[in-house]
Parts: sequence; structure tokens; C-alpha cells
Amino acid sequence: MTSNRFFVKSENVHEASAVVEEEEHHHLKNVVRINPGDVVGLFDEAGFCYSARVETIGKCRTRLSVMKRERRPVPKVEITLAQAVVKTKILELVLQKATELGISAFIPVLTERTQVKIGERRERKWIRWTKIVREAAKQSGISFLPDVSEPLPLGEVLDGYAARMKFFLNEEGGKPLREFLVPADPGKNLNFPPPSLIILIGPEGGWTEKEREDIVDHGFEAVSLGRQILRAETAAISSLAMINHFWNP
Repeated sequence: MTSNRFFVKSENVHEASAVVEEEEHHHLKNVVRINPGDVVGLFDEAGFCYSARVETIGKCRTRLSVMKRERRPVPKVEITLAQAVVKTKILELVLQKATELGISAFIPVLTERTQVKIGERRERKWIRWTKIVREAAKQSGISFLPDVSEPLPLGEVLDGYAARMKFFLNEEGGKPLREFLVPADPGKNLNFPPPSLIILIGPEGGWTEKEREDIVDHGFEAVSLGRQILRAETAAISSLAMINHFWNP
């Protein structure tokens, strides 16, 4: 349950003890009202989960004794979602749902048709995004946190991020995503499914012709989710759900 599962920094976990601080301490103490002696679940950014008993609840931190530690398996396919920056509420929804669907990394992408200006708010935005990731991980029971990048220009994403397979959703058409996910004879490919994947989702106005050419030149396959023109959040959530259904069951 979300109410008795809390995030702990890996640096605050020792062999038989752990310390929960800041917002998680406030939530434990003042919202859920956990008491000394209660057993709760913890998870850290490194993929470890813990069963721990609360020892003391102070003003600024909660101290716990670690009873059990385990590392949950990571997804078979590591998925990086590179989402063009869209309106704040929509981008936060995508980040929340993508975390629930088990992405390994999230990159906000600045494109020619990006209408939202990040500017001086980058640091505040990043703090807000990491909080959304933590809460989504708690809600869904995920035992690892995706890495959240600062907003990057499309060119830097194309040049700086490698993956075994690369997709981009293309409103101009492409091979149906399902044909990549369920090939006719997967047994012939010993590397199927790929260990890593990056998927690019465009802005509300779509890709420019030059961006589309650059994306293809960097080895991305154009994929389609059907004839309908989907909103950015619908496209991201739908594609991730399909990929997880077939590749990360």
C-alpha cells in the first residue's frame, strides 16, 4: 500500500538501520501518522526495497531498524522516454504515467515547435519532476526511480543518447508499432527483444520536416499507433503500455 511505503536515500541506509528525512519524514509523521514500533516498507533510488521497523520519530527525521533487504529485478528492456516539452500539466501527467509503466529514464526535449518556455524555472521544474517520479513509484510499487534529465535540445538527444533500438512516433506514418513488438519470427533474432530502447514523442504541433530527417538520419525507426492523430500524452502512454505488455511482462 502507498500509505506505508516510503522513499529513502541509499546514502541514508546502513547495514541494520535507515533514516528517512525531509518530505518523506513529514508524510510518515504528520500525514500517515506512523508510530514507533510500526513496520513499513522503504525503497531507494538504487532499486533496493526494505522492510523496516520504526524506532524513533523526531522533529526532522525518522530512524528505523532494517529487518529485510532485497533487490527487485529491473525491467528486461530499459526504456528511455524522450518527450517533447508540452504544457506543464500534460508533461507531468506523462512523467507520472511513464514512471508507473517502468521507464528507466525521462528526457524532456526542446523542439522547433515547443511552445512552452522553461527558462529560469529549470531547477524548480526538475525538483517538481523528481517529486512526481517518487510519488508515482510509491503508488505503483516500483522499486527503482527513472533518471530525469534536464530539458535538452533535440540535437543533443540525438547525438548523446544511444540504445539498441530507436523509435519515434511519426504523424506522417510509419510501421505499426505492434509489428516491431511482435515480429513474425522472433526466434531468428537472438537479441530480441532489445536490452534498451529510446522512444521519441513529438510536440503538440508535430515534427518539422527537418527534424524528421535528422531523427531518421540518427537511426530512429518511424512508428505509428494507427490512423488517429493522438495528443502527446495519449501517444506516450499508449506506446509505453504496448511495449511493456510485450517486452516487460
